Amino acid sequence: MNLRHGQLWQRLGLTVLSGILVASLAPATAAAPADGQDTHSDAEAADLTLSSADSSVVTPAASQDRVASDGADASDASDSAESTESADEATASSEEDSGDVRTYTYPGTSGPTRIHVISTQGSDAILLESKGVFGMIDGGEGLGAPDGSDPRYPARPGISAASKGDTQRVLDYMSSQGVTSSNLAFYLGTHPHSDHIDNADDIIYRFHPRAIFTPEYSDSWISDPNTLWDNQWVYDRMIAAASWAQRSYGATLVQHVRNYGTHVQIGDMDIQIIPFDPEESYKLHPIRDANLLGWGSVVSAFGHRAFLAADLEIEGDLEDRIAAVVGHVDMLKAGHHGLTTSNSESFMATLSPSMIIQTNPEWVTPDRLTTSVTVSGNASWAPTADLWDRARIPAVVGTFTESGISYNDLSAASWGHEYYQGVTPRAWWFRGARPQSTYGWWKGWSGNWYFFTGHPYCATSQWVNDRGSWYWMDSTGAMATGWIYDGSSRYYLDGKGNPTAQGWQRVDGNWHYFVDGRASIGWLADRGAWYRLDEWSGVMLTGWQKVDGRWYYMRSSGAVVTGWQNVDGAWYYFDGAGVMVTGWNQVGASWYFMAESGKMVTGWLRDGDAWYFMQSSGSMVSGWKSIGDSWYYFADSGVMATGRVIVSGRMSSFAESGRWLGYVS
Repeated sequence: MNLRHGQLWQRLGLTVLSGILVASLAPATAAAPADGQDTHSDAEAADLTLSSADSSVVTPAASQDRVASDGADASDASDSAESTESADEATASSEEDSGDVRTYTYPGTSGPTRIHVISTQGSDAILLESKGVFGMIDGGEGLGAPDGSDPRYPARPGISAASKGDTQRVLDYMSSQGVTSSNLAFYLGTHPHSDHIDNADDIIYRFHPRAIFTPEYSDSWISDPNTLWDNQWVYDRMIAAASWAQRSYGATLVQHVRNYGTHVQIGDMDIQIIPFDPEESYKLHPIRDANLLGWGSVVSAFGHRAFLAADLEIEGDLEDRIAAVVGHVDMLKAGHHGLTTSNSESFMATLSPSMIIQTNPEWVTPDRLTTSVTVSGNASWAPTADLWDRARIPAVVGTFTESGISYNDLSAASWGHEYYQGVTPRAWWFRGARPQSTYGWWKGWSGNWYFFTGHPYCATSQWVNDRGSWYWMDSTGAMATGWIYDGSSRYYLDGKGNPTAQGWQRVDGNWHYFVDGRASIGWLADRGAWYRLDEWSGVMLTGWQKVDGRWYYMRSSGAVVTGWQNVDGAWYYFDGAGVMVTGWNQVGASWYFMAESGKMVTGWLRDGDAWYFMQSSGSMVSGWKSIGDSWYYFADSGVMATGRVIVSGRMSSFAESGRWLGYVS
């Protein structure tokens, strides 16, 4: 795959999750079933001689070997060591054609027609069979890796560890299905990445395929040095094994496939090789990644079809071009293990498979690969790594018949799947390649927790109760923490998703008051004081606040003030409910006048047609008052006297300004 194995996860920016199921989840995985795959007693007798239709095929001549690295069997060591020529210099004899249609036919005798997509750790290994004849496409990651001692094969970053491989699993599975050194018709290596062809040499040396198909390769054709990995090393080992096969038993090596005209027929099965670049333009114009020079294959039998997409990618119009060639299929082996670089919406729509097989864990799956499974409900999906991890199912086996393609029992394997975007709810539960109802918690690769309530999809936008505790599942289905709004109230949930907050709590620098996690809003009475909490956020308000057209002032503690208050150097009066007073206001035995702003007025005051004088304390003056150099008289109502007024039994005269002019005799 390359993005592959240990480095794949980092390149995707994801974290491998383990132990993601809790005790309350769906029933535990059952014990691994028996393989359930028949071996065929007639396989040894299968005749792999080319049919007469292929009389034009020339028996390969002896050729110079490429160096076979440490993967060759001991019995083959002398053969693999005969040449030390470089990969570019050595040429194994191959079937060279100029675009002619070529069909390689291996009739077989009897037996079923099947595709086996072997469950590996994330690599491709696909076994085909029909009438006791077999073919192998790729072979998965193998053991061993270049250590840098040979300058042709540097120990580059990203190379899979030498100890990590599926060699024995693949070889044992092939043997368990009846593959021998006399009934393997062909081996096809789709492209020179270790997670596809690392085991090619082991397969060739052990099972002796009659024909070997693989595109030519050289590191010089790759423009991005970060995608070279151990490509040349695994390719040269495969070619060394192919050269040995040519000399040892007359195998055919085919490295040039043009115009989609090359077919291999085994029994009732036809395999059409689909080169991604039939013109091999990459030899003149280097490409970013060896995935782009790969070969896919369309497998057909009894009117039904499967497309094995190798590591086909979206880049440019590559997928769309290939989709136009392939058309609708019943089964898809997803391109590039189901990674986000492959399986575009248009590609999936054109192929519209009823079964999607992904050679990787479920969590690397892009949304577009499986929306047809969960949203439309018209497809099945099997990630082989999960089939193995969950139920030790060794392969997805599709059997071709006149009525369609049927599959082996996958029901022992169940897994959760988390969509990243585009699908709501984001979390679904699967069993046996189909959505399956379940109950309980599941943790997705993102770290989000989801809760299932007896459906294949998680709960969304609702409260759920689990063992006496409440949790809010958001619109995507993820368990919420922190602030949430449930449609009627705001809650603050702790790190475990519980609404545990009580009383006064400081959150994000603001004070709130909670009752069972719910944020109080509006007026709040607490311990003899009133507080105002924002109508939406529940934040405790301070300072000036206007509520229902009335002004209030809250201390820094949030408590509503009453009575006289000095705010920013001005005096205000607030009644017993905390409402700011304006206009005339009697406090005790004195009258005060508060401006429209609420500020207490001092000095001269005109109210209507009358004048008043307010002392520095704000209290209204009555009786005689010396102001400046003059005397004034104010009635008990506070109104300033003008004209002739009897005061204390004598007539006094006052100017229009209120200034006393003297007594009138």
